[in-house]
Amino acid sequence: MRHFLLMTSLLGVLAGVPTVAGASPVTLLIDPSFGSTEATGATARLLLDFSEDGVEDLLHVTIENTTPASIGSSLTAVGFEVPGSWASSFAPGGAGAYFHVLDLDVSVSPSWLDAPDGYDLMLTNDGDFEGGSPQGAPTAGESESVILSLGDTGLTPEELSTTFAGFYAAQEEDYVLGRFQAVGSDGELSDKVGGGVPEPGTLLFLAFGSLAVVRRTRCRATAIG
Repeated sequence: MRHFLLMTSLLGVLAGVPTVAGASPVTLLIDPSFGSTEATGATARLLLDFSEDGVEDLLHVTIENTTPASIGSSLTAVGFEVPGSWASSFAPGGAGAYFHVLDLDVSVSPSWLDAPDGYDLMLTNDGDFEGGSPQGAPTAGESESVILSLGDTGLTPEELSTTFAGFYAAQEEDYVLGRFQAVGSDGELSDKVGGGVPEPGTLLFLAFGSLAVVRRTRCRATAIG
């Protein structure tokens, strides 16, 4: 983890994700290597970035469905732990087109993929982690962003980035989870996949993968517009 902040900063630049000057985005990887109920091969990534709006501290969450196109999936929910006991809600205008419901302290099954006392933050379309409609959810290669308010933490964006990175590095239990539906060529499968902090040696590879996700998302937005 010694080079974690340096490498995540490089990842943010290569992926084209907006960052706050001096603050490094924190990367959480959702991957079957951390645990999966069905081992479908579905994967995702969360990029956590920080900014300030007056005295309010903001958490920017970029949710990327990195499932290979050859597999295919819809990412319908993500949950993750956060350090501290700061208030969490959507910032004004911060809800996503799909991820517009935020629930706190959500427990999931099976228990071996659950976080202690449930996941601090759970982002879904309708408050249903187990089910919910995959219609409109990010599919393989697509992403969506939300902005959450942490209230006034008393920390700078740089300090928040360091605090979150250190918190995840110290975790020994589950602290991030993704829910996938419509997995497979016929969309007949589903999966629940755990996650964690990627190893430093994989971050350059992930950076180039992010370029493809950003490019595809921009093309989709252009087509819709």
